[in-house]
Amino acid sequence: MKRVWKTLLAGVLGAMLVCTLTACGSFDASGYVKATLDSNIHGEFEEYAEFVDISLEEAEQDYNANLDSSIQSMASFGMSEEMTAKYRALFADLMKKTKYEVGEATKNQDGSYTVPVTVTPITNVFDGLMDEAQSQLITYAAQFVSADDTPTDDEITAYTAELLYNLLSERVSDIQYGDPQQIEVTV
Repeated sequence: MKRVWKTLLAGVLGAMLVCTLTACGSFDASGYVKATLDSNIHGEFEEYAEFVDISLEEAEQDYNANLDSSIQSMASFGMSEEMTAKYRALFADLMKKTKYEVGEATKNQDGSYTVPVTVTPITNVFDGLMDEAQSQLITYAAQFVSADDTPTDDEITAYTAELLYNLLSERVSDIQYGDPQQIEVTV
């Protein structure tokens, strides 16, 4: 009986060694790239947390820090906290609408991997936005040219932030995509 167990154990250990030295234990570069994109863009943390061995909370904190960093420059223009929160939610929604497809990785001679990623770009959100906003801001400012009731800087900032938010919201709710483009990511 001991001999059977030793033979079985030797066989299992041998199989584990073979898997370790071959593809059984290889790095899933495509899975890693997809998990990273899903976490950082779509806010889907589970697979990424497993790949990098962190908690879901830590992955979510990283996502929130990146999103907050994107919004921080806008908040520095004097927008209210409420408006900043609205922009943050809008940008999170926009990011979730980002389309990409991760292809099969190929291993390079240096041990790195090349992973093809097909990205379908969003085309309508920012195209012409500033021209449209400027036109509406000129109309807004024209009403004060002959009036004695000139808005304060804070009122102008609030109006501009609300105007841009509304224009962006309309565009995000009716998202349009361009032709898919392939890029290569090396990991």
